[in-house]
Amino acid sequence: MEHVKPLWKHHRVIHSKYPPIDCFESPDSMILAELESATSDRVIHWPRYVDNKDYRAGPGWGAVMASFCYPSEGRFNTLSRGAYYAGDSLETALHEWIYHSGKIWRGFGVGVDYSAVVRCYTGHVAEPLVDLRDQPQYMHDTNYAPGQQEAANLINADEFGILYSSVRSPGAEAIALLRPPATSPVTQAGHYSLHWDGEQFTKYAQLTEYRPL
Repeated sequence: MEHVKPLWKHHRVIHSKYPPIDCFESPDSMILAELESATSDRVIHWPRYVDNKDYRAGPGWGAVMASFCYPSEGRFNTLSRGAYYAGDSLETALHEWIYHSGKIWRGFGVGVDYSAVVRCYTGHVAEPLVDLRDQPQYMHDTNYAPGQQEAANLINADEFGILYSSVRSPGAEAIALLRPPATSPVTQAGHYSLHWDGEQFTKYAQLTEYRPL
């Protein structure tokens, strides 16, 4: 089993409807949230989703921890076990996001000339990852079962994550981090608007900061 520690900065985008700072950013906020029931059961009971030794809190950890406490089924994770996915560039991260989000938008019949706003986070890989770039059995377009089983095996072996070839952005690379310590704290790196033409996202633009009128 080969291990590689990517040297490139990793990029992840999420919909901007999610707040940029949450209770994982501050230990005091964690205490207040628990006392006041101000957040979800999943965040308060994070040990169900993350081993105690892998728990991280403070600036830059909110987006990382949320990906483990609010899992959605993916290539290397299930609904009961999260992962932090990211790409080797902004464009790779956007291609991954628009593939999955595009299916949802089409399902809801979203019309033309709408847009989505996403937030980008960047960071660096902190630990060596298992290299699956030359393992096509894990890169099927829609069948995630082999990858999910392999990831479960790697978690049992205490591995930090997976380096693989991006399926949504051919020629690019992506990572699936199976444990929070596999990354540095992440930094918010910009907001982007993606244009929807009624069938797919076709173009994007970076949003600059708001200015007073």
